[in-house]
Amino acid sequence: MRLNSFKKSVAIAASLVLASVGLSAQAAHAAPITINLYEAIGYAPAEITAFNASQTQYQIVDVGGSTGPLLAKVAAEGTNPQWGLFWADGDTWAAAADTNGQLAPLNFKPNYSSLGKRLAPKNNSYAITGSTVMVAGLYNAATLPNPPATLNAMLRPAYKGVIGMNDPNISGPTYPFIAGLMNQLGSEDAGKNYLLALKKNGLVVNDKNGPTIHALEIGQIKEGLVQNTAALAEIIKFTANPVKGYTPKIVYPGRPTLMPSSLAIDGKRPAAEVAGAQAFVKFVLSPAGQSILASTDATQNSDVLCYPSISGTTPNKYVPALPASYQIINPYTWGPLQSEVDAWFTANIRSK
Repeated sequence: MRLNSFKKSVAIAASLVLASVGLSAQAAHAAPITINLYEAIGYAPAEITAFNASQTQYQIVDVGGSTGPLLAKVAAEGTNPQWGLFWADGDTWAAAADTNGQLAPLNFKPNYSSLGKRLAPKNNSYAITGSTVMVAGLYNAATLPNPPATLNAMLRPAYKGVIGMNDPNISGPTYPFIAGLMNQLGSEDAGKNYLLALKKNGLVVNDKNGPTIHALEIGQIKEGLVQNTAALAEIIKFTANPVKGYTPKIVYPGRPTLMPSSLAIDGKRPAAEVAGAQAFVKFVLSPAGQSILASTDATQNSDVLCYPSISGTTPNKYVPALPASYQIINPYTWGPLQSEVDAWFTANIRSK
């Protein structure tokens, strides 16, 4: 009797999971339809595993990497795209894809929190899965007790050669930082002039968060302009295992940008794939998908240190309060400029 009761409970639970993503029991026994997910989100593999285990109609295939190279891969595929879903930090890339008519709008209304509603596109063209802050100044308080707290301060001779940042061509979160810088300073040209001044003051550019933070750890720089989630993970790690001469802390220079993470569907795929992609997005935003944020070890996966966008979601225990002051930029204004700005950065900032 107990065994039968257990089997019945498992069947009921499976039916509930299927219902949560809009699938029927009959559909679950159909041949699986594969959908490629291009992703640069640390906890995406956990979401894929959970979704694939919950049903058999669709099979999400993980194509992971950094945002810049993945966007370059999409561009290289041209009229023969291989992605069905794209998930990365920032929303400028998603807004640009939407403007180009590439995306399939969500076929459901996400249960966004008040913060999620502020970040979500009005036409429901892509999903907001959370948000982070770009940029955080991660500094070594042991060697830099008075970090620059403003944008202008970073240009002072006292900070010459001690500040590092990421390359927007590789690091997905970095273009929203640069766009936010331009927005805060009043124009694209003003932002470019600021970056040129920062380079003149000895700016060190690495590919992405990891190398920039490593440069901080070994003393090559004293402050790294990185995503706040990466900075928080560094602080958590060294709070648990202190190292003499290295005390990582965070300062927010200027007015940082609140940066969404976006999950988008390629509307050009066959209808069956689009339907599966819709089911996956719905799962990620469901209580089952959202529970991964709180249950994942943040020291192993810093992307779960985001501010949830879905009402009722419990954030990871290490997520702090939002900065006292921040800005939200219009992705439909800044998205179309990304390719040009990234190319300018390579030619004028990254180059020696």
